[in-house]
Amino acid sequence: MNPIKRLIVAMAAFTAAAAAEPPLLSPAVAFTLDPLNGSLEGAAGTSVGWGYTISSVANGNPAFVFIEGFAFGDATPIGVFSQPGVPSIAATDGSPIIVPWLLNVSGLQYDIGADALLWAATQGVMTLTYDVYSDATPNDAIEYGLTVNAQFNGQDVNAEVFVNAPAATVPEPGAVTLFVLGAAGLLLRKWSLSCPVPHQRA
Repeated sequence: MNPIKRLIVAMAAFTAAAAAEPPLLSPAVAFTLDPLNGSLEGAAGTSVGWGYTISSVANGNPAFVFIEGFAFGDATPIGVFSQPGVPSIAATDGSPIIVPWLLNVSGLQYDIGADALLWAATQGVMTLTYDVYSDATPNDAIEYGLTVNAQFNGQDVNAEVFVNAPAATVPEPGAVTLFVLGAAGLLLRKWSLSCPVPHQRA
């Protein structure tokens, strides 16, 4: 191949490479809990919960991070983990998702079993699974099923739920109360029987 043809081929290849779109890179995603150390406590038979923040820093391309779900890796469960009201909005560069815990409404919730023993505890990492799209619709997927653990001070948080009180007991009506109610009922019956029934005129 003569030098002129080589130059033309090289220029064409260079032009094609320059015109090609850069590869879409996933954003850097950060996941934190509220409280930041992930430590919660509550009585047996009650619910506790975490709020959370998901932030995203794009790597040169628009990127929208959508929540797929959460997992709590508690090795010794003392109740049931749930994720009520997962938002359908996306985290983007400069616009994080901030979700408070509201009982049975939003956040990450742990329902401590009524049979959980006093001072019992469970702990484990909290993991976010997310998808990345290049638009907010979302239509154009960049990546699916990515994961990141909740972090604090640059390390994975070992979220914990601690039982600080036994389940509340429902007090039974006292014997005196039952006696008073029974006596009142008897008096009312006796009074109604002793009252003369007025005769109706024919």
